[in-house]
Amino acid sequence: MATVAPRELNIAWTIFLHQFFQEVAEVFELPGMPDFMRREDVCRTYREITGYEPRNMEFYEMYAALRHGVIMARVWQRRVHFGEQPMPEDPDDLVLHRAALERMLDGSYWRP
Repeated sequence: MATVAPRELNIAWTIFLHQFFQEVAEVFELPGMPDFMRREDVCRTYREITGYEPRNMEFYEMYAALRHGVIMARVWQRRVHFGEQPMPEDPDDLVLHRAALERMLDGSYWRP
């Protein structure tokens, strides 16, 4: 999913995807790597290496989550089509990280 775009798009994609899999690990009661790929650390390291300070990261992380949501919804629609799972009553439930997107929208995703 790397692309030619503002740097923040690729940085946020990496940060978000790690957080997505961290949350999957936690659902399965596995520790995951919660201190890995934290936004503050990634942006600091990026700044130290390149001299560029990533900006508007909440926007770009939300955009990454939206892009991932579109992909996941399509994957799950295929599963429904091939009879691997029933269609949920609420189509928004096709997005596995719907709760994270909702927390992003209300701002609580970024608060401890």
